[in-house]
Amino acid sequence: MSVQQASTKTRQRSHALDTRLQGRWIVLARGLWITLVTLTLTIFFASLPMYLAQLQTPCTEIACEYQQLTHAQAETLKGMGLSLGEYAAFTIAIALASVMVSLVVSTLIIWRRSYDRMALIVALMLVTLGPIIEVVNVPVSSPSPWRVPNECLSFLAQALLVLVFLLFPSGRFVPRWTRFTLVVFLAVQVPFTFLPVAPLLPNTPESDPGWLVAISELAIIAGVQLYRYRWVSSPRERQQTKWVVFGLAVPVTVSVLATALGLFFPVLAERSSLYLLALNAHELRNEVVEELILI
Repeated sequence: MSVQQASTKTRQRSHALDTRLQGRWIVLARGLWITLVTLTLTIFFASLPMYLAQLQTPCTEIACEYQQLTHAQAETLKGMGLSLGEYAAFTIAIALASVMVSLVVSTLIIWRRSYDRMALIVALMLVTLGPIIEVVNVPVSSPSPWRVPNECLSFLAQALLVLVFLLFPSGRFVPRWTRFTLVVFLAVQVPFTFLPVAPLLPNTPESDPGWLVAISELAIIAGVQLYRYRWVSSPRERQQTKWVVFGLAVPVTVSVLATALGLFFPVLAERSSLYLLALNAHELRNEVVEELILI
């Protein structure tokens, strides 16, 4: 065995020990996960009646929440033989399926690898990511006492999602300056999460400033992952990256293309009934794929 190979294996063993939790830290990590699951499910089910009522209430063209239909769209849906109640039931089923898949995968990760710091962060992310479709639909102007908890949960989900992909696969910030991109992203995302910010183009969710910030951060993460794959990752980490990139390439590409088309051709981004039904199914498919490859 060459000196270089021995040195590489020594670094890998040292890194594995650095990213492992031991003793009371494992107990604390599991306690944190259980607490987050409890809070997330409480917020989700407490907000569900308001979400259901919103889906069943037609809106005006300039005051529509995401996934909410206008009167014209409701009539179009009726012409297809579907009522608002059936649309709401379909959308709620998507949200429940998303939560269930997230919790199952997160539980498996905690059960098998709760001692691994990177796995723990992924498990926490999945807990908050499951109900993200529902929590982001609570209007900022809503008088519900669950509005602020929903916004906090949405912000935490976004923060953990970015953190996971800045740390993946080694559990460290590489290059080191990437930790500052997380700080900048969170600082910029605060007003878009907790304050009312109108889309740049009317009735086009792809032009929402918060969504555009998320797409920008996604581009940075993609560049970071390419750099790590080419210059930093070990052969095993490169294999892990290949699986993740393969699983996420299609949904991410679709999201980026949909955003670009929505910005350049606003008419394509108008939320028709068929568009929303297809989008809901696409979001569920994305979530299932992303969570299964992260396990």
